[in-house]
Amino acid sequence: SLGLEVYAGGERRQLLLVAAPDASRVLLVEHKLRRGVEGDTPLLLLLRKYLRDGVLTAVTQPDPYERVLHLAFAHKEHGPTTLVVELIGRRPNLLLLRPDGRILECLHRHPAGEKVERVLLPGRLYTPPPPQAKLPPLDDGQLDYYEQLAAVLAAPGPIARVLVAKIAGLSPTAAREVAWRAAGDAEAPASAANVLAYAAALGLTRFAL
Repeated sequence: SLGLEVYAGGERRQLLLVAAPDASRVLLVEHKLRRGVEGDTPLLLLLRKYLRDGVLTAVTQPDPYERVLHLAFAHKEHGPTTLVVELIGRRPNLLLLRPDGRILECLHRHPAGEKVERVLLPGRLYTPPPPQAKLPPLDDGQLDYYEQLAAVLAAPGPIARVLVAKIAGLSPTAAREVAWRAAGDAEAPASAANVLAYAAALGLTRFAL
């Protein structure tokens, strides 16, 4: 976890970034965040150097349906950096980047190997997570969007599990909410409701980090 105190609009706000496999999230908290580590890691030392007394200039989400945030910082002495927050998969990550996109340090290093999708090491150029071949959760104007959604719903098994596998931006919790809204049962099969009911439920579901 990483805590940032951000002063904006005349208020001090506590921003908490949690890169934990079962509870990754980004949120504002009411209480003041405290130091909770026994030793300083290389990433923490660099974050203190480049972020402390810096200015948070922008927060962007490159893909609206992917759990990745870019926090851009500017420091009067050390210059600009970007903190990338990846809350995806079983190993969420925090990465600090130079202006040229090269990695200064990261929470989890991924050296080259047979099962590594991306090499994430200090000095290497950062590459974003590969795009997922999933259907957007909301109608994006594709002529056959509802036909594709119907094909997704035709898959066997509980609809919540199917939605996580086939719809972009859905966590297991959000998928269960969609199933409950559409069919009245979080463990319902796809046959429990029609395509329009699922489309409406997807439109009412919050996609949040």
